[in-house]
Amino acid sequence: MADVLLVNSNRLHQPWPVIPIGLCCVASALEEVGHTVRVLDLCFSDNCGRDIAGALVDFTPDVIGISVRNIDNATAWNTQFLLDKVNRRVIQPCKEQFDGPIVIGGPAVGVSGTEMLALFDIEYAVRGDGEAVFVEFVERIEQGRSPDDLPGLIIRRNGEIVHDPSPYFVEDLNRLPLTKSYKYVDLRPYRRYDSPLQIQTKRGCALKCSYCTYNRIEGCTYRLRDPRRVAEEIEELVRESGIDHVEFVDSTFNIPLPHAKMLLRELIARNLPLRLHTMGLNPSAVDEELVDLMARAGFTQVDLGAEAGCDAILRDLAKNFTTKDIVRAGRLLHDRKIPINWFLIAGSPAETRATVEETLDTITAAASPWDLINVGIGIRAYKGAPIAEQLQREDPACTQDAFMRPVRVEPRAIDLDTIKTIVKIASYRHPNIFMYDEDMKMSRTLVRIGTWLLTVFSPRQPVWRWYILFRKIRKATGMAFLARKRFERRLRAHEK
Repeated sequence: MADVLLVNSNRLHQPWPVIPIGLCCVASALEEVGHTVRVLDLCFSDNCGRDIAGALVDFTPDVIGISVRNIDNATAWNTQFLLDKVNRRVIQPCKEQFDGPIVIGGPAVGVSGTEMLALFDIEYAVRGDGEAVFVEFVERIEQGRSPDDLPGLIIRRNGEIVHDPSPYFVEDLNRLPLTKSYKYVDLRPYRRYDSPLQIQTKRGCALKCSYCTYNRIEGCTYRLRDPRRVAEEIEELVRESGIDHVEFVDSTFNIPLPHAKMLLRELIARNLPLRLHTMGLNPSAVDEELVDLMARAGFTQVDLGAEAGCDAILRDLAKNFTTKDIVRAGRLLHDRKIPINWFLIAGSPAETRATVEETLDTITAAASPWDLINVGIGIRAYKGAPIAEQLQREDPACTQDAFMRPVRVEPRAIDLDTIKTIVKIASYRHPNIFMYDEDMKMSRTLVRIGTWLLTVFSPRQPVWRWYILFRKIRKATGMAFLARKRFERRLRAHEK
């Protein structure tokens, strides 16, 4: 059987360091069929090249698989392109010290795999479910068979893409082994940031949001896992890792709604001591029964994908809900005392000054003062997203590499600088407004201190509440007033 080194290249710590769930899924699948697996997690590495060299001394793999999670930091304002650093710190050291096959995979590859092969100058990329594609690749290499016709495997030779198949998806996710992240990754550094264990209850998304690439990465239909199997996985992960913070990372946790409710009932029946969190709650499918089950199962926070507080902008973003749905979802969650992280996008093509102000008015009225209002300025266009395809129809020269390097959408009636100014001024009035592009720049030390304080004094509070507390203190002491005056002086000077 083959020896396989799996490398986590993700070093982005926003909003917290992310446990590499995808890599652990692939590791479990490889071990299930008898291969020997070593995972090299570079998330906290001080010197990736040195750590890669050390891993290759201790372990002589037949194949290296590298997970690439992020193309950039997923914001249109102050975008940080990450792939050059991944290339320099991870890909090139692997190429210099290993002459066997190197394969990249992960969410970023699902979006821009062909372009990334050219950037990294390597041969293979997995598009789709790595538990099937990469495992089959390793089997063929170990048996001396050619991988050239493998579904889901992009191949580049002599500077040309010679095989560019559609993503390969496993139809029955229940056939896949349970994820055992505690077995492959040292979770101790993640615990210092209260990073959650990540769980998928399904893959794929049937929604058609204008900016989203989930359809491209996971497919356009829902592939549902058996709720009992998901609950079993959570129970095992919590027991073995000692971590009770669990995040559901589906594109939308509550669609299909009956599936989400069945899972919650399974968790309630097990009576597990959990702090649950979901990154994707869709306002169109929130009812009293759902939030009651969420509260009973142990939800301590929710990321609500509101995106806007204006119906015209929601239509422009091709959302499947209205502001009425958003406000109702917020009220139901507040009734069950579940804290909300409201996610907004300010800068769709149809955005105007009036729609930005309407969104801020709607959401600040609907949100609790201790809810976080997370505002992203602008839309970053990614390959395969409807909004990127529209941009390219209007201007074929808008990208030279199929949107791998950042291209942002410019609204027709207002510029992003003005939107940024409107949101910035609103943030001085509302301490719970969080601007992703600048507020994510807080030092790791400050984040760890805030996390520790909440863990000690209020362990079931969302970690982001320390940020709101910090902002409220600044406002009460007059520091926010002085900061606003400085900002307004700079703004007037710039306008002159």
